[in-house]
Amino acid sequence: MTTQTTDAAAALPAPPITRASGVGSAGGVAAGMLLAALVLLPSGCGSPVAAKPAPVTSDALRAELNVGYSLLYQQADGIPKLKWILMFKRKPDDLDASTQQMLTYYQQLADTLEAVAARNPALRLDAKTMPDLLADTRKAIGVDMAKDFAPLVGDTGLKFGRELLLMFCNALDEQRHLVGVMIELEPEPALQDFLAKTRTQLEARRNALQVQLNRHYFRQDAGG
Repeated sequence: MTTQTTDAAAALPAPPITRASGVGSAGGVAAGMLLAALVLLPSGCGSPVAAKPAPVTSDALRAELNVGYSLLYQQADGIPKLKWILMFKRKPDDLDASTQQMLTYYQQLADTLEAVAARNPALRLDAKTMPDLLADTRKAIGVDMAKDFAPLVGDTGLKFGRELLLMFCNALDEQRHLVGVMIELEPEPALQDFLAKTRTQLEARRNALQVQLNRHYFRQDAGG
């Protein structure tokens, strides 16, 4: 049970970063980027010479894409393990149905990715997706989120439903953008087609969950 909970927590997407004051704020990041740009500008009065981008080899491109496939697979394979946490939570019928649909979809996506990888030897699902420090940070965030969903001691009622749907929406949002970037890079037509279909599925499920969120968990102003 502990291992399954940890695996599921590691697969949870990190929550969106909110703006804060100080060095870590959006303004601080923008200022840092501006400073870096100014430092890199050539001195003198001549026109800057654009640096030529290093050519991307097919092996390097495939390695980069494998990071994307591996990240998508890790989440698709990990999220269904949430069933061991969520099965004991009392949920309204529509929330229970949406939860089961999402867990089933991700299991199917994980199975499909395994089948696609089996047909394409160059495609890997076990590439390292991020530095250990970032991976451990996301795992710690996921463990905290899993505690909020835990039976008996976790959140209940409207708060539980809202946070659960937001978690799924955040995951779908991250994944649809990831797949969108991969489509532009993927040179294999069959894999490009698979990614395009996957993005369509991710977007459709995200849109459906947003409708459910707005209907049951967020107030809508009468004026629009």
